[in-house]
Amino acid sequence: MSTKIYNKVKATLSYLLLTPLLFTTVSCDDYLDVTPSDKQTAAQVFANKAGFYTVANGIYDGLASDALYGRQMTWEAVDVMSQGYSTSNSAQYLKSLAACSYTDNYASPVLASIWTKAYELIMNCNLLIDQIDHQQGMLTSAEASVLKGEMLAVRAFLHLDMLRLFGPSPAYGTDQLAIPYNESVDVFAHDLLSIKDAGEKIIRDLDQAEQLLQQDPIIENGPMMSPPEGIESVQQRYRQYRMNYYAVIALKARAYLWVGDLVNAKAQALRLINDSKVQQMFPAVDPNKLLANTSNPDRVFSSEVLMGIYDKDRNQVFTDFFASSAVKTQRLQPRADFITGEYGLFANLFLGVESNDYRYQAQWEAASGTGAQGHSFIKYKEIDQPDPDDEDSEYYYAKMIPLVKMQEMYLIACESSEDVTEKVYWLNQARIRRGLYDLEMVGMTDYYVMYWDYGYGNVFVSNEYRREFWGEGQWFYFAKRVDIVGYGFGAGYYFDNGADMAVAQFDIKPPLPAGEMK
Repeated sequence: MSTKIYNKVKATLSYLLLTPLLFTTVSCDDYLDVTPSDKQTAAQVFANKAGFYTVANGIYDGLASDALYGRQMTWEAVDVMSQGYSTSNSAQYLKSLAACSYTDNYASPVLASIWTKAYELIMNCNLLIDQIDHQQGMLTSAEASVLKGEMLAVRAFLHLDMLRLFGPSPAYGTDQLAIPYNESVDVFAHDLLSIKDAGEKIIRDLDQAEQLLQQDPIIENGPMMSPPEGIESVQQRYRQYRMNYYAVIALKARAYLWVGDLVNAKAQALRLINDSKVQQMFPAVDPNKLLANTSNPDRVFSSEVLMGIYDKDRNQVFTDFFASSAVKTQRLQPRADFITGEYGLFANLFLGVESNDYRYQAQWEAASGTGAQGHSFIKYKEIDQPDPDDEDSEYYYAKMIPLVKMQEMYLIACESSEDVTEKVYWLNQARIRRGLYDLEMVGMTDYYVMYWDYGYGNVFVSNEYRREFWGEGQWFYFAKRVDIVGYGFGAGYYFDNGADMAVAQFDIKPPLPAGEMK
């Protein structure tokens, strides 16, 4: 098929090349909120340091848009496509996405918006990288290195997610044609690359980003998720809202896993797991600050987030889409027995319902109200401000949606290990981090090894992905590349408990939207 790259790409500078923001402000809202103002030429925008960061902020703001990780790529479209929600009363586009009717007049515009926005931001990354390469002294060497590293990583991240969402399953071979890879500032149609070739470019960009981010302040100072003091630049802070050095290593593990290079996937995951400094910077969620906190619970487990987006409208996500009071046509709720039924999501083959799971306790609540049943998802429910009399007093995680987390590294280590005993070890480590029984202490390790050999291993891992990444969109990709007990790719296990496995088969490959390729 032959199409032109959408003609407006070059014109995206009218959105991003804005009147430079003043970066002396310390408000997180001001830091991440970019509102279009007067249109300017590239020469005007990049005439000073502030212009470079204005454009970068616009790109990060685009990641948080509804078309991408502020909605469709996290808690709505991709999760609905995973068939975890009952959509009998839903709006037609949700029904179509759940029914895999990807080409009808309801679902196709949603998928096209994802594709278009992703490649729009990719082009913007390319334009900014080009300007960084040609700037003369407006950025210090360290600033240029870090900013270029971020943009290369964002470009790789977006291509990887377009590959994972719209490309074929790598399980059928990595020579299959998948997506175009845009690393140019010129507007032209791109050839489709194979999974292997696209993967090589993604990993190449991430390798270069890692080298450039050797000067990332997060390495010495940690995430720094608080306002700067004095004349310190805000651009060097809030590193969990930037594509930082450690997030790049995690993305390399994710990319290697996707293309089937298990040796390198495991090696990258273990770089983070075995690094004591990383464990100190990104510690496992503290249950004392989570379960005992009814005012400001950190339901997104932000201490473990290597990179996330700042969604200034996150307060409305629960109210408008997950609360029992939400309009029924857009309310997202699993079936009544999906979460805690005898064979539900939090049921275990050997241990019964695991109500001690932090994710169950912190991210789900019994539904209430007229016609409500089962459980409501509350990961993104609004939390109180630490100081209600200070409108600027707000925990940074109140607006966070996670994109890359430490917990994923344990699951990648599990999948990438060749020895079954080691697979069970890493799965157990992931479980312990979520308040679940230590399998070794309760004498269950041998049972897990035995059932893994029987073919249930992917069921156990699948269930961990589904519990962990609900509302983050990651489970769809697991089901796309892993054959769960012979039912094929795209077989969604609703239940962990092997006594009663409910399987839903869904289409794992939405068709490529028009644009970007020839």
